[in-house]
Amino acid sequence: MDISNTVFRRRFALNMYKDMEISLGQMSFSKDFVKDKRGDPYPLSEISDGASEAVANGVYRVKNGHALRYICSTFPYASYEADGDISTGRLGFVLKTEKFTARIIFDKDGVCFSCGDTEEKTQISAVGRVTYSVTCRPGAIDVYSKREGHTEFVHTFLCPELEAISEHRVFSKGGAYLYAENASVFAARSYIDNGISQADMRPIRYENGEVMTENGRIFFTASVRLQAGGYQAIFYWLPGTAEFEMTGVLLYDAGDGKWCGDVAASVLYHREKGCYMLWMCSFSHGHVLGHSVFYGDIRYGVNVADITLMEQGSKSDITAFLGFKGDEDPDFFYDCQRGKWLMAICRIDPDTHAYRYVFFESDEPFEGYGYIGKGLDGAETGGSFVRIDGELCFACGNDFKAVSDYRIYRKSGMINPKFDLPDGGFRGWGSIIPLRIGSRTKYYWLTFDRHNGSGYNWSYGNVYVFEAE
Repeated sequence: MDISNTVFRRRFALNMYKDMEISLGQMSFSKDFVKDKRGDPYPLSEISDGASEAVANGVYRVKNGHALRYICSTFPYASYEADGDISTGRLGFVLKTEKFTARIIFDKDGVCFSCGDTEEKTQISAVGRVTYSVTCRPGAIDVYSKREGHTEFVHTFLCPELEAISEHRVFSKGGAYLYAENASVFAARSYIDNGISQADMRPIRYENGEVMTENGRIFFTASVRLQAGGYQAIFYWLPGTAEFEMTGVLLYDAGDGKWCGDVAASVLYHREKGCYMLWMCSFSHGHVLGHSVFYGDIRYGVNVADITLMEQGSKSDITAFLGFKGDEDPDFFYDCQRGKWLMAICRIDPDTHAYRYVFFESDEPFEGYGYIGKGLDGAETGGSFVRIDGELCFACGNDFKAVSDYRIYRKSGMINPKFDLPDGGFRGWGSIIPLRIGSRTKYYWLTFDRHNGSGYNWSYGNVYVFEAE
């Protein structure tokens, strides 16, 4: 493929707004757990004097007062959802830990939030049967309503006590409870979802840079963006289709017991060593890079990787293999042809005050790297090593203002690839995915835009898929 003359053609674009979930727990109203004496799946935490409970015909009802029943354990970044009739009562959640107790209670006039010294109420128009969900994140609770399958953002409650929800010693000892007062409940559950937007897509590869495939699917890491902040998720994709599924969530512990929602991972599976290796960006620990070795299947379920932060540099020499504040979007792989590990770091150039890629090589995946080159002036981002027709290339995004301004570096120099329909740019990621399918090699380009899903600056983006043959 002559990459200089190739046009990447738009296949489709998607906005995936809280429509994928990994279940963390749910209540079943198929059996009367209130009367059952040989099991207690949802323990009663409290009940007011004179209140009564009943489960019948798939509905949990509380009359003449309120009751509080356990759903599942608390978890950072989780969502809690209830479907109920609150025309004559109230419905909500209570999150209990040793550090805080947070209450989010809905009635026909709105939603009340309380935690520590924080108390707040916001108005919501609700009549009869409603479905509400709340999403936790460090320092805040985001409230959403669901109507006919459509999710809408309602309000964010900010609370300093909730900063502790990412601490393992806090959330591991906590519980999430359903609060029902003179209400009928049709469903109550907890899950972790794909957020309001996704960004920073990069395929999971083998140690030599080849894209990992399984049963016709590829897996990729992506940043899940919330109303503010986010976390690292893993998705699978059936190439050439619009079929995506979230299969995992990856959080990071830098040794302080906080399970952080950091992002921008470069993940390799080392077949000989039988482990996943990764570099990532720890925004939660000073916007520096970290690395990890992970045994187990990182692609499925909710996992935490213990990371080692990069040794900090004392001066702004961008050619030094040291960590500097602002480092991000790393990528690495083992170049079998040269017998070296190659690594790229997106770093702020002290002369231009803009991001550019800096390249290193080493005999080891996590240390001993020496400088071998850097990218051109610009505002580079989201780069990945990729072989195109056997030639080692490096693709990245560039420029805050230009649509679809991408760069592909090769030995003969840098080119700006062409697209039939622009967008998927404004510093999108250069995630080119070569796949051998039958007698042809297809090159997919998985990227995103920066539409801003909320007022939070990094709440982008929509997902775009391009293809070249």
